[in-house]
Amino acid sequence: MTSERPKRIDATDIYHTTRAVRHCSLDPSIRCLAELRTSQINGGCDNCENLRVSEAEALGIDADKLRELARWADSDRFTARERAALAWCESFTHFRPVDASTRMMAINTFSPRELADLTLAIELTSTMSRVARHMDNDVRFG
Repeated sequence: MTSERPKRIDATDIYHTTRAVRHCSLDPSIRCLAELRTSQINGGCDNCENLRVSEAEALGIDADKLRELARWADSDRFTARERAALAWCESFTHFRPVDASTRMMAINTFSPRELADLTLAIELTSTMSRVARHMDNDVRFG
């Protein structure tokens, strides 16, 4: 009798599909911050969060900014565009109704295409987190 290792889901195909959003109209650092914040809120996928921290570092996002991401609303390290993206992110990720000020801030800050890309990036990140939780965090990316 051989001892077979339990099979894991290979999320590589899902991950590569979601990475198509890398080439979107949105500034890569804003997209990355929104994805990382989404991963933080969703929890349950250390690989998801670590992957996005590595990407943020590769993009040159300041380490202090990354440490303050969970407290972005109280921090002065984030630009107006980053704050608008993170507010939009939190409204989607927490499944709250979007209040009028968050909606207007997003509409006034981003082009329609950027806002669509931001929304897609947030939702795809949430999907990856749900896949990871469903598989008890036993997923690999590539």
